[in-house]
This record gives sequence, structure tokens and C-alpha cells, in this order.
Amino acid sequence: MVALAPNTTANPIEWQEFRSQKHRIPAFIRRWWVSIPAALIAVFVGIALTLSDIDSPTRDMAINAIWIFHIVVVMRALIAGSLAISREHAGRTWEPLVLTGISVRQILLGKWLGVMHQVSPWMFGLGALRLMMLPVLMLAFVNRYAWWTSNRMASYSQSYGYNYGYSREVSWVVWAALLAVALTVILTLLEVMSSSAIGLAAGAVMRRTWLALIAAVCIRFIPVFVFALVTRQQVGMGPTWRILRATPLALADSGSASLYQLVLPHTTWTTTAHVNALPGVLLAGGLLTLFLVVSLLVAWFAIRSSGALPEKQA
Repeated sequence: MVALAPNTTANPIEWQEFRSQKHRIPAFIRRWWVSIPAALIAVFVGIALTLSDIDSPTRDMAINAIWIFHIVVVMRALIAGSLAISREHAGRTWEPLVLTGISVRQILLGKWLGVMHQVSPWMFGLGALRLMMLPVLMLAFVNRYAWWTSNRMASYSQSYGYNYGYSREVSWVVWAALLAVALTVILTLLEVMSSSAIGLAAGAVMRRTWLALIAAVCIRFIPVFVFALVTRQQVGMGPTWRILRATPLALADSGSASLYQLVLPHTTWTTTAHVNALPGVLLAGGLLTLFLVVSLLVAWFAIRSSGALPEKQA
């Protein structure tokens, strides 16, 4: 995917990091960058077409597609971030860099923003996939709800000669749908920012590329496994809809499941779903913000202890 080039005059470290990251991308990926957006569009179209089949697991397919690409994007951000500073130590270019008198702030922001520019297309891809899947998930639910209520009313009408009180009313919850769109953008941005910052901090502390990458992956994914296990413990082997409503799952998947709950229409099945989804997305945003702030602070102290000056020298 084509990266967005930074301003060459804003911070030379940012431009240098962007160029270094770009040159390290394998040639076949640069040559076939258009295949990634095409693949995402194909996945979206393929899943959307299953809406015509009531027996198709459209919801599960959409959620799994988001989760898989989410992991790919997080790994891309962790790899790029872990390379930013560890590469300087491995290539013995760190000392010449700090001897120029450039400040800790310029190094930290330059490296981090350079990484962000490089992974920004992946961030846009994840955000676009999440947004495109929101109406698909909503329509998949509406199809299932309409099918279920129709069969129920037909069954009671045939057995008892009257409607037993099942409502087919479906209404759009405007505030929840708009909030889902806004939070999709915010959580996607926070995910890539925090993941790249985790990689940056790991590289600044470990100073070896592979050790930094292993540490970054552990830091980012251990909470995923922990909260996934908590979800399994709470829900057990229950149906998918119960798993997706569990608040700990939002901490494991950065709010994707809770965003799905927010976009659902109001029905007899979802009378409290929208309010119950709010703790999940807020906790997910809080966890990602914590990752971001702590990682940048750790990276700052590690860079400072490696010889960089607190302020730029004239």
C-alpha cells in the first residue's frame, strides 16, 4: 500500500525514518500494493452478497474478517515501530545521530511520525473495512430478526389462530449509529498509534530488532489473550451473540464487537444492547490510550538514557 510522505522540512528524523522504512518493504509488496485494497473490497463484496441467504453466517464472516485484518495491521505497526530505533543501534548509527545534538523530543516524534506515515495506509484500510462492515452487520441482524419473528408469528397463528404478541418493529437508533461511526475512526487511529508506539518503546529499550519485536508482540497481545479467556470464562460455550455482547471481549478486540452492538437497530432483542455496549468501547479506548501514553514515556526515557540531549543544541 502506498504510504503518505511526510513534510521534508518539518523534522529531518521523520523524513529519514520514512525513507528507511519504505526501502525495507519487499519489492514484491511495493509492486503489488494495489492488491491489498482490491482484496479488502473483494472480501466486503463477498460477505455482502451472503445477505441474500438467511442461512449464511454473514455476521461471523464479517467479524472474523475484521479480526484477521486487525491482527495484520497491528503486526505491521509493531514491526515498523520496533525497527525505528533498534535499527540505529544494530547499525551503529545511534551514536552519530545523538552527537549531532538533536533533542530527545525530535528523535522521538520524528521516529514515531515516520513510522505512522509508513503504516497510515494500513490504518486507513482497517478503518475502511470496519466502516464498510457496519451496515453489513446491521442488515444481517435485521434479516435474522425478520425471519425469526415471521416464523414465530406464523407458528402461533397456525396453532392458536392469533398473533401471540411478537413485535416485528425495527427502528434505527440514530445516536448509537453515529457514535459507532465516530468511535470506529477514533479506535482505529488509537490502535495504530499505540501499536507503533509500543514497537518504538520496545526498540528503544531492547536495542535489538528481534528482541524488540518479540517484546512488542507480547506487550500488545497478552491483554488480548487474557480478556479473551475472561470472556470465555464468563460466557462459556454460549452462542455467538452472547460472546459478542461480553464487555471483556471489547478489550480483546479493541472495541469491534461493541461497535457491532451500537449499530444494531432497536428491536425486542436489543432493547439494552446499545447502552450495554458503551462500557466496552470506552474501556477499549482507555486501554489503547494507556498503551500509547506509557509507551511514549518509556521510549522518551530510553532515548534520553542512550545519550540524546533533552533540548536541541545550537
